Amino acid sequence: MSFIPRLFLAMVPLPEEKEIILDESASRYLIKVLRLESGTRFLGFDSRATEYELSLQQTDLIPATAKVLSRREKSETHSGNWIALAQSLPKGPKIDLILRQGTEAGVNRFIPLVTQRSVSRPAESQFEHKNNRWQKILVEACRQCGRNDLPQLDEVTDWKKCLELFSEFDQVLLPYEKEAPTLKTVLESNPTAKKILILVGPEGGWSKDEVQEAQLKGAAAVHLPTPILRTETAGLAIVSMIQYALSHP
Repeated sequence: MSFIPRLFLAMVPLPEEKEIILDESASRYLIKVLRLESGTRFLGFDSRATEYELSLQQTDLIPATAKVLSRREKSETHSGNWIALAQSLPKGPKIDLILRQGTEAGVNRFIPLVTQRSVSRPAESQFEHKNNRWQKILVEACRQCGRNDLPQLDEVTDWKKCLELFSEFDQVLLPYEKEAPTLKTVLESNPTAKKILILVGPEGGWSKDEVQEAQLKGAAAVHLPTPILRTETAGLAIVSMIQYALSHP
């Protein structure tokens, strides 16, 4: 068959040449949805960015079993850069699109962010439910696009805590519609930066206080060579620009 299914595997690491028990969700997808027969090969990936080739074994019962045929460890990206996206929570289902497309574009870590002008302000009691749903979106996005390394997903984070995270990165970028150096200028001024944090504001934009606080903590305000972007497209645009710039020095 030309189509080879890919599934996220919660068990890590998987032992080679051993038969494993698949979880119920994976079993139903392979047997009931795809109607695969015993002996059919498929791919799996885990939270350590390891990819496995497996052979479906038991198909008459759920959960099914599979034999681990081989494994391939994660290889470094061609540019070696590592990008985190701190995204101010937008209204409605826009965050689903941001997570999905950000995963496809190569974001390594997502930080859902509540800022001064954030429209979406989920109650703390909703955090676990939202995080679980967002995690499923990341898994599905990885499965669909062929990516093996599952992005890290932080809990919903407030602005004060986000500022404390800046020290973890070589470069912090804040796209800003006001006068600011170009993205190219900022990247060229720090050519050794590999671990990059991107801050994307909400529909209402950053407050002056937030911009000042971010800059005092070392963030660089940058101007993008585009018209003013919506919050759900800004992150994807700047990630793509950075990926290109760092892979074409």
